[in-house]
Amino acid sequence: MEPKTSEQGIILVVDDTPTNLEVLFDLLGNSGFRVLVAEDGESAIDKANYAHPDLILLDVLMPGIDGFETCRRLKANEATREIPIIFLTALTDVVDKVHGFDLGAVDFITKPLQCEEVIARVKLQLRLQNLTKQLQHQIEQEHLIGEIAQGIRRSLKLDEILQSTVDQVRRFLHTDRVVIFRFNSDFSGKIVNESVDPAWKSVLAVEFYDPCFKEDYLQRYQQGQTSAKSDIYNAGLSPCHIELLEQAQVRANLVVPILQNNHVWGLLIAHHCSGTHEWQMIETTLLQQLATQLGIAIQQSELYERTQNELIERQRAEQMVREQAALLNEASDAIYARDFANHILFWNHAAEQLYGWSQAEIQEKDATELLHNLQPQEFETALKVVFDQGAWQGELQKFTKSGKAITVMSRMTLVRDKVGMPKSILTVDTDITEKKQLEAQFLRAQRLESIGTLASGVAHDLNNILTPILATSQLLLLKFPQEDDRTQQLLKIAESNAKRGAELVKQVLSFARGTEGRRTAVQISHLLGEIKEITNRTFPKSISIRTELPPSSLNLVYADPTQLHQILMNLCVNARDAMPDGGILTLSASNVVIDESYARTQLDAKAGDYVMIAISDTGTGIPPEVVDRIFDPFFTTKEVGKGTGLGLSTVLGIIKSHAGFIEVDSRIGQGTCFKVYLPTSKNQSTSSTATLELLPGHGELILVVDDETSIQDITKTMLEDQNYRVLTASDGFEAISLYVKHNQEIAVVLMDLMMPEMDGLTAIRTLKKMNAEVKVIATSGLVLDNTLADVSSVGVDVLLPKPYTAEALLKELRRILDTPTCATPKR
Repeated sequence: MEPKTSEQGIILVVDDTPTNLEVLFDLLGNSGFRVLVAEDGESAIDKANYAHPDLILLDVLMPGIDGFETCRRLKANEATREIPIIFLTALTDVVDKVHGFDLGAVDFITKPLQCEEVIARVKLQLRLQNLTKQLQHQIEQEHLIGEIAQGIRRSLKLDEILQSTVDQVRRFLHTDRVVIFRFNSDFSGKIVNESVDPAWKSVLAVEFYDPCFKEDYLQRYQQGQTSAKSDIYNAGLSPCHIELLEQAQVRANLVVPILQNNHVWGLLIAHHCSGTHEWQMIETTLLQQLATQLGIAIQQSELYERTQNELIERQRAEQMVREQAALLNEASDAIYARDFANHILFWNHAAEQLYGWSQAEIQEKDATELLHNLQPQEFETALKVVFDQGAWQGELQKFTKSGKAITVMSRMTLVRDKVGMPKSILTVDTDITEKKQLEAQFLRAQRLESIGTLASGVAHDLNNILTPILATSQLLLLKFPQEDDRTQQLLKIAESNAKRGAELVKQVLSFARGTEGRRTAVQISHLLGEIKEITNRTFPKSISIRTELPPSSLNLVYADPTQLHQILMNLCVNARDAMPDGGILTLSASNVVIDESYARTQLDAKAGDYVMIAISDTGTGIPPEVVDRIFDPFFTTKEVGKGTGLGLSTVLGIIKSHAGFIEVDSRIGQGTCFKVYLPTSKNQSTSSTATLELLPGHGELILVVDDETSIQDITKTMLEDQNYRVLTASDGFEAISLYVKHNQEIAVVLMDLMMPEMDGLTAIRTLKKMNAEVKVIATSGLVLDNTLADVSSVGVDVLLPKPYTAEALLKELRRILDTPTCATPKR
């Protein structure tokens, strides 16, 4: 339910110091909170059990059971487990705070208490709690509506749908009774479905007629308006209306009309019998949405029942089908009937639109010639079920008149004559082709997301491995410049391959998280010109390379030119491999506009202006069973040793990071076309490459914190060679301990963010509390979208992604050491 607006919430304050209780009582009370107090842990547990406050402020040091034990007991109790707890403490020990968070606390407020801080943190926690409850309730409501909607689609039995609805609504709203009231023609009526708590009497099948009702409410219900009464005795109702509700033991009610063909079919009503009830907007919205679903179910059920009855009546079958044709032609589903000689008896307008054949065309042909099934075995099985059980429902793939393959949700029913003999088959087909395409894209996106999570972890470990390799190779080049050319070349090869490894990791992360490089305004025609020059020089002469560009200039796109170059070269290389005996490679681009209708068919598309880049070949094509997997990481159709399977997955990651999307059209033996869509931009930007220099130190003491021993060793050696002094630590606890001993000497802390025991962010927060001016360089083998915001919030001077070079580290050290104030965090 929606949170109360009359008060901000109930706060339980637990402290053994009366002055603290008095201060917090006045402070929170004056801020609009209802305040409960307790002077020890036992009484706090008792009050939390019966009052169930929205938040508990709990002192750590108390006689009897202390705050930590009190917190443990509250979290072990199912009735109080979800109540958020903020510790009040004068303790500054990090271990104590970690212990408190492990017990389930959400925050610490350090004494002496600051009024503004207390109010701010209390309001923040209550706001987070309210948002969580609202989100959970909204998800439950959407799930309920989805279940009922699915039930409506699965069943044509109206009574089952209505009964399931009232049962589920009563459980969801926690109300005493939910009923469906159906009107008669004179606006009397009766309760046709009911779900009621056993403590209250049943009103099922009871007939009602209120002479006041027609005048007061019918017109509003006809317009779809609802009626919510929190207390029938204070709602201005007439005496006869109150008497009517008293008969049903109603104290508060919520009434929503069920409309059918622009008239009121009935009412969906929720009752509170035990007392008054303030109806919330979320409750009203739920009933309105369900009333709409019920209107659809009623129409669907009545249409189906009517059609069945008409087909069962043998002597009237053809005449009744004609009478219903006008109504059925308005349906969005394809509805048709055929006899056992495969002659079409009825064919509505939706069937014409879906399959392409007119009523006149189907009268001259066999139904099997028209409705070609892509799954003949499944279709024959469905027909057998229809004859054995009387009905069948499921998905089938069929061809239209134009040869287009579509997927339909087909519902077939066996129609019998008056003596029970099978006569014909009634079929209702719903086109779900677009829905299945979107489902496939969603499934692929979920699959890629799960693999991306794994790839991120692998990338982190690889970056940690590459850091000492890259730094060592550079350090040796600097340390031994007198070595012979062969040794120098070997060191350069090691450095080069370490950098290549780092670039491969970036490819993995580009797929996994859509990481971005430097963006600028890019003219695609220039980029395609470069690609054509490269392919002309390197591809076999048996491949002819063509470009097709519009006479007017293409719009600019805001992108990373290196990444665009990468994806286009990848697609061109794949096209080359698909034409081993030669062929034509066509590079083209054009300005296109994506409208709302087309955007709905593509998972990542949005309406707007795009530049479309097409890479087409005349090669072997991609088998249909492989197309849906080509963007999966490590999937390749090439021989072992000829492909990593990362190419197209990286292409997809880069395109998505640029807010674009990609389409594939391929036919066996005819070739493949990849179309890349990138949103246009009018922004201009330039990029430049900074020159890194080797900057030595002046004897400053650097604290290096990393759980990888190899990174500790090479970083220590690198820094000492450049005239720095170095201390090393393997985790956050050790780093804090060393900083306590040497805080007057340590000039910069080099802190890894991902470590066991205590992570880097927690350690940095602790160091900042000890010394707000401490200078910190954070390092990480995995930099995600939120990493920059995290390090900025704790006051980090520099974020240095791994693997970092010796030049990069030394430059950043020199920059922040020579800057009197903290620098802005950067990547």
